[in-house]
Amino acid sequence: MIKLPPWVTQEENYQPNRDRDYFISRSLLRVMTVLLAIRQQAEHSALRHISACSALCFLFFWLLFCVTAHTSAFLLCELALTLVLLCLLPGRLVWPAVQASLAAACFSLLLILPAALIGSGPLVLLLPLKTFLSVAALSILRAILPWNELTSALRRFHVPQTVIFLLDTTLRYIILLGEIARDMLIALKLRSIGKNQHKQRAAGGVLGTMFLRSKEMSETMYEAMICRGFTGEYLPGREQSFRPGDSLLLLLILLYLYLFLRLEAIL
Repeated sequence: MIKLPPWVTQEENYQPNRDRDYFISRSLLRVMTVLLAIRQQAEHSALRHISACSALCFLFFWLLFCVTAHTSAFLLCELALTLVLLCLLPGRLVWPAVQASLAAACFSLLLILPAALIGSGPLVLLLPLKTFLSVAALSILRAILPWNELTSALRRFHVPQTVIFLLDTTLRYIILLGEIARDMLIALKLRSIGKNQHKQRAAGGVLGTMFLRSKEMSETMYEAMICRGFTGEYLPGREQSFRPGDSLLLLLILLYLYLFLRLEAIL
Protein backbone atom coordinates (compact mmCIF):
# COMPACT_ATOMS: atom_id res chain seq x y z
CA MET A 1 0.00 0.00 0.00
CA ILE A 2 1.41 3.36 -1.06
CA LYS A 3 1.30 6.02 1.59
CA LEU A 4 0.53 9.51 0.31
CA PRO A 5 2.58 12.46 1.48
CA PRO A 6 0.95 14.66 4.11
CA TRP A 7 0.77 17.68 1.79
CA VAL A 8 -1.40 15.71 -0.66
CA THR A 9 -4.00 14.82 1.95
CA GLN A 10 -4.26 18.35 3.30
CA GLU A 11 -7.33 20.23 2.13
CA GLU A 12 -6.58 23.46 0.37
CA ASN A 13 -8.57 26.47 1.42
CA TYR A 14 -7.45 29.16 -0.96
CA GLN A 15 -9.24 32.44 -0.42
CA PRO A 16 -8.17 35.01 -3.03
CA ASN A 17 -8.22 38.65 -2.08
CA ARG A 18 -11.34 40.45 -3.16
CA ASP A 19 -10.87 42.91 -5.96
CA ARG A 20 -13.11 45.29 -7.83
CA ASP A 21 -13.74 44.54 -11.48
CA TYR A 22 -15.86 47.57 -12.27
CA PHE A 23 -13.80 48.29 -15.38
CA ILE A 24 -14.39 44.85 -16.89
CA SER A 25 -18.07 44.75 -15.93
CA ARG A 26 -18.84 48.27 -17.19
CA SER A 27 -16.89 47.74 -20.41
CA LEU A 28 -18.67 44.44 -21.04
CA LEU A 29 -22.05 46.01 -20.31
CA ARG A 30 -21.33 48.91 -22.66
CA VAL A 31 -20.24 46.60 -25.49
CA MET A 32 -23.33 44.42 -25.04
CA THR A 33 -25.58 47.49 -25.03
CA VAL A 34 -24.16 48.76 -28.33
CA LEU A 35 -24.40 45.33 -29.98
CA LEU A 36 -27.96 44.84 -28.78
CA ALA A 37 -29.02 48.27 -30.05
CA ILE A 38 -27.52 47.69 -33.50
CA ARG A 39 -29.00 44.20 -33.85
CA GLN A 40 -32.45 45.29 -32.72
CA GLN A 41 -32.36 48.20 -35.13
CA ALA A 42 -31.42 45.93 -38.04
CA GLU A 43 -34.07 43.32 -37.21
CA HIS A 44 -37.07 45.57 -36.56
CA SER A 45 -38.11 48.19 -39.07
CA ALA A 46 -40.92 50.57 -38.17
CA LEU A 47 -41.00 52.12 -41.64
CA ARG A 48 -43.34 49.60 -43.21
CA HIS A 49 -45.66 52.29 -44.56
CA ILE A 50 -43.00 55.02 -45.05
CA SER A 51 -40.04 54.89 -47.43
CA ALA A 52 -36.55 55.75 -46.20
CA CYS A 53 -36.15 58.53 -48.77
CA SER A 54 -39.32 60.25 -47.55
CA ALA A 55 -38.15 59.95 -43.95
CA LEU A 56 -34.82 61.57 -44.79
CA CYS A 57 -36.55 64.38 -46.68
CA PHE A 58 -38.85 65.02 -43.73
CA LEU A 59 -35.86 65.06 -41.38
CA PHE A 60 -34.07 67.59 -43.62
CA PHE A 61 -37.00 70.01 -43.65
CA TRP A 62 -37.60 69.44 -39.94
CA LEU A 63 -34.02 70.42 -39.07
CA LEU A 64 -34.12 73.33 -41.53
CA PHE A 65 -37.24 74.76 -39.91
CA CYS A 66 -35.84 74.17 -36.42
CA VAL A 67 -32.52 75.89 -37.10
CA THR A 68 -33.97 78.94 -38.85
CA ALA A 69 -36.89 79.50 -36.43
CA HIS A 70 -36.81 82.71 -34.35
CA THR A 71 -39.99 82.31 -32.32
CA SER A 72 -40.82 79.96 -29.49
CA ALA A 73 -44.34 79.39 -30.87
CA PHE A 74 -43.12 77.45 -33.89
CA LEU A 75 -40.64 75.47 -31.78
CA LEU A 76 -43.47 74.50 -29.45
CA CYS A 77 -45.39 73.20 -32.46
CA GLU A 78 -42.41 71.04 -33.37
CA LEU A 79 -42.12 69.93 -29.75
CA ALA A 80 -45.75 68.76 -29.82
CA LEU A 81 -45.13 66.56 -32.86
CA THR A 82 -41.91 65.25 -31.31
CA LEU A 83 -43.74 64.16 -28.18
CA VAL A 84 -46.41 62.44 -30.27
CA LEU A 85 -43.74 60.52 -32.22
CA LEU A 86 -42.01 59.53 -28.99
CA CYS A 87 -45.30 58.18 -27.68
CA LEU A 88 -45.67 56.02 -30.80
CA LEU A 89 -42.25 54.40 -30.32
CA PRO A 90 -41.85 51.12 -28.41
CA GLY A 91 -41.21 51.59 -24.71
CA ARG A 92 -37.63 50.33 -24.84
CA LEU A 93 -36.71 53.00 -27.41
CA VAL A 94 -38.30 56.00 -25.73
CA TRP A 95 -35.98 56.45 -22.75
CA PRO A 96 -32.68 56.33 -24.74
CA ALA A 97 -34.02 58.95 -27.15
CA VAL A 98 -35.26 61.21 -24.33
CA GLN A 99 -32.08 60.73 -22.33
CA ALA A 100 -29.81 61.71 -25.22
CA SER A 101 -31.98 64.72 -26.09
CA LEU A 102 -32.11 66.00 -22.51
CA ALA A 103 -28.36 65.56 -22.08
CA ALA A 104 -27.66 67.54 -25.26
CA ALA A 105 -30.13 70.26 -24.21
CA CYS A 106 -28.56 70.58 -20.74
CA PHE A 107 -25.08 70.82 -22.26
CA SER A 108 -26.30 73.53 -24.65
CA LEU A 109 -27.85 75.38 -21.71
CA LEU A 110 -24.54 75.37 -19.86
CA LEU A 111 -22.77 76.76 -22.91
CA ILE A 112 -25.17 79.67 -23.39
CA LEU A 113 -25.62 80.42 -19.68
CA PRO A 114 -22.92 83.15 -19.61
CA ALA A 115 -24.44 84.82 -22.67
CA ALA A 116 -27.91 84.69 -21.10
CA LEU A 117 -26.67 86.21 -17.85
CA ILE A 118 -25.07 89.21 -19.55
CA GLY A 119 -28.29 89.90 -21.47
CA SER A 120 -27.66 88.74 -25.03
CA GLY A 121 -31.36 88.64 -25.85
CA PRO A 122 -34.18 86.11 -25.68
CA LEU A 123 -33.11 84.29 -28.86
CA VAL A 124 -30.21 82.71 -27.00
CA LEU A 125 -32.62 80.83 -24.75
CA LEU A 126 -34.08 79.07 -27.79
CA LEU A 127 -30.85 77.15 -28.42
CA PRO A 128 -31.45 74.42 -25.77
CA LEU A 129 -34.93 73.79 -27.17
CA LYS A 130 -33.57 73.62 -30.70
CA THR A 131 -30.88 71.20 -29.52
CA PHE A 132 -33.48 69.00 -27.86
CA LEU A 133 -35.67 68.93 -30.99
CA SER A 134 -32.74 68.19 -33.32
CA VAL A 135 -31.31 65.36 -31.23
CA ALA A 136 -34.78 63.91 -30.62
CA ALA A 137 -35.52 63.90 -34.36
CA LEU A 138 -32.24 62.12 -35.10
CA SER A 139 -32.88 59.61 -32.31
CA ILE A 140 -36.37 58.84 -33.61
CA LEU A 141 -35.06 58.34 -37.13
CA ARG A 142 -32.27 56.11 -35.84
CA ALA A 143 -34.80 54.05 -33.90
CA ILE A 144 -37.14 53.42 -36.84
CA LEU A 145 -34.75 53.32 -39.81
CA PRO A 146 -32.36 50.33 -40.22
CA TRP A 147 -28.83 51.07 -41.35
CA ASN A 148 -29.16 49.16 -44.63
CA GLU A 149 -32.16 51.27 -45.66
CA LEU A 150 -30.28 54.39 -44.62
CA THR A 151 -27.30 53.64 -46.88
CA SER A 152 -29.64 52.72 -49.73
CA ALA A 153 -31.50 56.02 -49.37
CA LEU A 154 -28.26 58.01 -49.20
CA ARG A 155 -27.19 56.60 -52.57
CA ARG A 156 -30.43 57.85 -54.11
CA PHE A 157 -29.60 61.34 -52.82
CA HIS A 158 -26.29 61.19 -54.76
CA VAL A 159 -24.15 61.10 -51.62
CA PRO A 160 -20.48 60.38 -52.56
CA GLN A 161 -19.82 56.66 -52.73
CA THR A 162 -16.79 56.96 -50.46
CA VAL A 163 -18.98 58.25 -47.64
CA ILE A 164 -21.46 55.39 -48.09
CA PHE A 165 -18.63 52.85 -48.19
CA LEU A 166 -17.08 54.18 -44.97
CA LEU A 167 -20.45 54.25 -43.23
CA ASP A 168 -21.41 50.77 -44.35
CA THR A 169 -18.10 49.10 -43.48
CA THR A 170 -17.85 50.93 -40.16
CA LEU A 171 -21.26 49.72 -39.04
CA ARG A 172 -20.49 46.16 -40.08
CA TYR A 173 -17.14 46.08 -38.31
CA ILE A 174 -18.56 47.64 -35.16
CA ILE A 175 -20.60 44.45 -34.77
CA LEU A 176 -17.72 42.10 -35.61
CA LEU A 177 -15.15 43.84 -33.41
CA GLY A 178 -17.77 44.27 -30.68
CA GLU A 179 -18.34 40.50 -30.57
CA ILE A 180 -14.57 39.94 -30.32
CA ALA A 181 -14.32 42.51 -27.52
CA ARG A 182 -17.23 40.85 -25.72
CA ASP A 183 -15.55 37.44 -25.81
CA MET A 184 -12.24 38.89 -24.65
CA LEU A 185 -13.82 40.76 -21.75
CA ILE A 186 -15.71 37.64 -20.66
CA ALA A 187 -12.50 35.62 -20.77
CA LEU A 188 -10.65 38.35 -18.86
CA LYS A 189 -13.37 38.44 -16.22
CA LEU A 190 -13.27 34.66 -15.78
CA ARG A 191 -9.49 34.64 -15.48
CA SER A 192 -9.26 37.58 -13.09
CA ILE A 193 -8.58 35.68 -9.85
CA GLY A 194 -7.28 37.56 -6.85
CA LYS A 195 -6.29 41.17 -6.68
CA ASN A 196 -4.85 42.84 -9.74
CA GLN A 197 -2.89 46.00 -9.11
CA HIS A 198 -2.22 46.65 -12.81
CA LYS A 199 -5.61 46.94 -14.46
CA GLN A 200 -4.21 49.23 -17.13
CA ARG A 201 -2.21 46.29 -18.48
CA ALA A 202 -5.37 44.26 -18.93
CA ALA A 203 -7.04 47.17 -20.73
CA GLY A 204 -3.99 47.67 -22.91
CA GLY A 205 -3.96 44.00 -23.81
CA VAL A 206 -7.59 44.07 -24.91
CA LEU A 207 -7.13 47.24 -26.96
CA GLY A 208 -3.90 45.97 -28.52
CA THR A 209 -5.50 42.68 -29.54
CA MET A 210 -8.49 44.55 -30.97
CA PHE A 211 -6.15 46.74 -33.03
CA LEU A 212 -4.31 43.73 -34.46
CA ARG A 213 -7.55 41.91 -35.24
CA SER A 214 -9.00 44.97 -36.97
CA LYS A 215 -5.82 45.27 -39.07
CA GLU A 216 -6.05 41.61 -40.10
CA MET A 217 -9.75 41.92 -40.91
CA SER A 218 -9.21 45.05 -43.01
CA GLU A 219 -6.50 43.33 -45.05
CA THR A 220 -8.71 40.27 -45.52
CA MET A 221 -11.62 42.44 -46.65
CA TYR A 222 -9.40 44.34 -49.11
CA GLU A 223 -8.15 41.08 -50.66
CA ALA A 224 -11.71 39.72 -50.85
CA MET A 225 -12.91 42.90 -52.57
CA ILE A 226 -10.14 42.62 -55.16
CA CYS A 227 -10.96 38.96 -55.81
CA ARG A 228 -14.63 39.79 -56.29
CA GLY A 229 -13.91 42.66 -58.67
CA PHE A 230 -15.33 45.41 -56.47
CA THR A 231 -14.61 48.78 -58.08
CA GLY A 232 -15.83 50.99 -55.24
CA GLU A 233 -19.13 51.80 -56.96
CA TYR A 234 -22.40 51.53 -55.06
CA LEU A 235 -25.36 51.05 -57.35
CA PRO A 236 -28.58 52.86 -56.40
CA GLY A 237 -31.06 50.86 -54.39
CA ARG A 238 -34.11 49.37 -55.96
CA GLU A 239 -36.90 51.73 -56.81
CA GLN A 240 -39.21 52.21 -53.87
CA SER A 241 -42.86 52.56 -54.71
CA PHE A 242 -45.00 55.28 -53.19
CA ARG A 243 -46.18 54.15 -49.76
CA PRO A 244 -49.28 55.32 -47.87
CA GLY A 245 -47.23 56.99 -45.16
CA ASP A 246 -45.36 59.16 -47.67
CA SER A 247 -48.47 61.24 -48.29
CA LEU A 248 -48.76 61.85 -44.54
CA LEU A 249 -45.18 63.08 -44.39
CA LEU A 250 -45.84 65.37 -47.35
CA LEU A 251 -48.88 66.84 -45.58
CA LEU A 252 -46.82 67.37 -42.42
CA ILE A 253 -44.11 69.17 -44.37
CA LEU A 254 -46.67 71.47 -45.98
CA LEU A 255 -48.38 72.06 -42.64
CA TYR A 256 -45.17 73.01 -40.87
CA LEU A 257 -44.11 75.12 -43.82
CA TYR A 258 -47.35 77.09 -43.45
CA LEU A 259 -46.86 77.37 -39.67
CA PHE A 260 -43.29 78.49 -40.19
CA LEU A 261 -44.27 81.21 -42.62
CA ARG A 262 -47.15 82.44 -40.43
CA LEU A 263 -45.51 82.28 -37.00
CA GLU A 264 -42.25 83.74 -38.23
CA ALA A 265 -44.21 86.64 -39.76
CA ILE A 266 -42.92 85.94 -43.27
CA LEU A 267 -46.39 85.93 -44.82
